[in-house]
Amino acid sequence: MKGRAALLTVLGLLGLSMVTTRFQVVAPTALRAGTAPLTRLSVVAADNLRRAVLTVTQERQRAGQMAALQKQNDALRQRNELLTREVSRLRQVVKITTTQAPNALGIAQVVAVDPSPLLARVDVNKGSRDGVRLRMPVTVPRGLVGQVTGVSETRATVLALVDPESSVGVTLQGNRGGRGVARGVPPDRLRAEFSRSVPIKPGDVLVTNSLGGVFPVGIPVGTVEKVLPLGANDINRTVIVKPAVDVGVVEDVTILEGL
Repeated sequence: MKGRAALLTVLGLLGLSMVTTRFQVVAPTALRAGTAPLTRLSVVAADNLRRAVLTVTQERQRAGQMAALQKQNDALRQRNELLTREVSRLRQVVKITTTQAPNALGIAQVVAVDPSPLLARVDVNKGSRDGVRLRMPVTVPRGLVGQVTGVSETRATVLALVDPESSVGVTLQGNRGGRGVARGVPPDRLRAEFSRSVPIKPGDVLVTNSLGGVFPVGIPVGTVEKVLPLGANDINRTVIVKPAVDVGVVEDVTILEGL
């Protein structure tokens, strides 16, 4: 009895399936045609949205990568600038030791300038702990800057040639003789005095001599700009000198060991 009942149940379900399949409701063609554009539109919209999200994500990733590369590039640029400046300093020392004096203590950077228009003094970032002492000559490849007149542990004050308290022994370049003394005339000139017999003229280059025992011999000091007329009672010939170095634009200087 049970087997017969099971068989009847299976036959009944099979028949029901055939009936429902035969009479399954199919959407009218017009309805399918009307909804097809909406379906395609939703698919396109979803695809566009996906692409937009992907684009935004990629743009953010690229922006992050660009920022990282820019930061790395800035660091490399700064390092390159430091290396370039260091090479320039080393070349300055080499040039000075081969053309002016072999006893260079080292390079110092100008860190302050006296604001007074009547004075010409600068501070550099080397001091007693670096071996800097009073009266040490200070120079650059173009010529003499001045000498150290004040020293602390970490800084030193340099008295430039055009300062009114500055004086330096000078002579004509090229072993043409004629010893003189040049003194500072603010804001940017020197006044030098020579014997009347010295044949000095505009354009002559003056260099250091051994007077005073402070500066090495032969360092350029400046160029004669004007020879003042001699008075009847003048013992010396006076000239106006344009210094070889404009201390107002100097950034790095070389400090020399004392003689």
